[in-house]
Amino acid sequence: MDLENEKRQIQSLIAAKIKLIYNRNIDELLANYAADVVSFDLMSPLQNNGIAPMKKRLENWFAGYKSPIKQETANLKIMVSEEIAYSHCLTRTFGINSNGEEMDMWYRTTTGYKKENGRWLITHDHNSEPIDMETGKAMFGLKP
Repeated sequence: MDLENEKRQIQSLIAAKIKLIYNRNIDELLANYAADVVSFDLMSPLQNNGIAPMKKRLENWFAGYKSPIKQETANLKIMVSEEIAYSHCLTRTFGINSNGEEMDMWYRTTTGYKKENGRWLITHDHNSEPIDMETGKAMFGLKP
């Protein structure tokens, strides 16, 4: 198995995910997730299990933006074996929200993948924002 080729496939999946978010293509986006995906997101609930909650979360997120939702990554690292892989990076999400306010924030993303029928699928999606331990507030202004 050519592990460098497998890494390139994961990189392509990440790039496709960014493009599908920009285009708000929920169905194609969800096709990249395993049916039993588990996600931990910046907003409640504490944990989402499966495609249905993921779809609802995406619909709500997309409805909160007037402009396209733009994303980029920094410090992307991908580790891969024959059947499982994971990546971690810093993700920037920016655009104009439904209230006309400019949104621009960096947060941490860790993603797990499994190879199923020759194709990488996302099995675990985790986004988190550091908090100020003294105030308990999210630190949305941090940048890499």
